[in-house]
Formats: sequence, C-alpha cells, structure tokens
Amino acid sequence: MEEFFIICISGIAFLFPWVVFTKAKYLKTKNHLGYILRALFSITGMVTWIEALKSIGSNEATLISYLIPLFTLALAAVFKEEKINKIVFLSITLCIVIILFTLKLETLKFNLWGVSVALCSVVSWALYEIICKKQSYSEHYLSQAFYTFLFAGLMMLPYVIRNDILSKIIDHKEIGFLGALRVMNVVCLFLAYKFAPINVLAPLAFLRLVFMGIGSFILFQIIPSLSVVIASIIIVAINIYTFQIQKLRKNNANEIL
Repeated sequence: MEEFFIICISGIAFLFPWVVFTKAKYLKTKNHLGYILRALFSITGMVTWIEALKSIGSNEATLISYLIPLFTLALAAVFKEEKINKIVFLSITLCIVIILFTLKLETLKFNLWGVSVALCSVVSWALYEIICKKQSYSEHYLSQAFYTFLFAGLMMLPYVIRNDILSKIIDHKEIGFLGALRVMNVVCLFLAYKFAPINVLAPLAFLRLVFMGIGSFILFQIIPSLSVVIASIIIVAINIYTFQIQKLRKNNANEIL
C-alpha cells in the first residue's frame, strides 16, 4: 500500500511538467466520476491482490489473475462495449489451460478466503479496464494518467497520514523508478484502448508470462524452466493465430462492404 502511494506521487511528479507546459489544457473534464471509480477499483484490486498473495501464495494468485482478460471480455459484453468474439474467447480459454498446467495447479490447497479476495482483485481490475476503455474515446491519454494517479493518491492519503508514511518516502527512492515505469504502463494501456478493441487486446495479456520469463533471465539470470519456455511459445503462437484470424475477418468484412 505504501509503495503504491509513492508510485502515484512519482507518477504525478513525472506528469506535472506536461501539465505546466500545456497550461492544464487537457485536464478539463466533465467525467470526474470515471476517474474516481478507476482509483477505487485500482486500490481495491491492489489491496485484494496483496491479501491473495499472503493467503494462497504467488503461484495460485498469479493463476487466478490470468482470469482478468476473460472477465474483461465478459464485462465488455455486459456493458455493451463490445460483443464477445468466439475466437478470442477460445484463445483465452486455451491460454488459461496452458498456464494452469504450467503453474501446476494440482499443488493448490483450497483456501476460500484467499480465492475469494483473488477473484475480487480480478473483478476490480476488469472493471478498471472497462472504464479505461470507455473514457479512452473522449479523454487525452496523458490526462487520464494524471487523474488516475491523482485520485488514487488522494484516496490513500488518510491511510498514509494515519500511518505516518510520508516520513518514510525518503527511504523509498527506488520507488521513483517504478513510478516512471508505471507512467509508461498506464499511458501505453490508455493508447491501446483508444486504438484497439478489447477483443484484440484481451489475449495479449497472457504475453505477460513470456516477458516475465525474459525479464527474469536478463535482470536476475534466472533460467526459465522448460515448462515455462514451452508455455510461452504456445501462448505466442495462439496470439499470432488469433490476431491473424481477426485481421482476415476484418479484411473480408471490408471487401463485402
């Protein structure tokens, strides 16, 4: 929680020069409720995720987190944002099955509380992404990032003051780097939602397993296991195939028109 607050402060600091340079031109918005809900779901997702890690362990919590694309797709249909694409639904299901075997779910010890908070985290992040998608049509991507950090920081401020977190910020300089990465992350996310439908983006979420393996090898010299390598190759192949199928269908639809 403390680190998340400092990341929000770092994000605001990185974006503040842009606010000054543009004279806050892009910060004019009539939909503050969307940003408040984003901040609420973001904090809820983070807190419940940490609780899930404590209750059921990283492997099981990570496995459940891979349900986010599926929930996002379902919520997009519920809120009439997009229709569920059967090919995308199938590819997401296959990716979940692959990760299920990769993380060896058979070692999972069922913990009702842990599974419940993990699912709460999944739903929170899925709702967060749906709101991002809806606001991406009308809001500037950098203003979205700024308001997301601002409202999340304001919501956590009472907790920070009560626990005297401000006095510890000096000891968390490395979090500033994470703040810069977080800014890049949310900006790329908002741009992606602006220019691509959820049906295209949802399967790409599973590439996280691939990049986590590559990053662990580059930064920490941790050699991925054979199962992770095989799973990564299959997931990449599924994503390429899904993308090509959707591209082909779109081209055929354009030709008919």
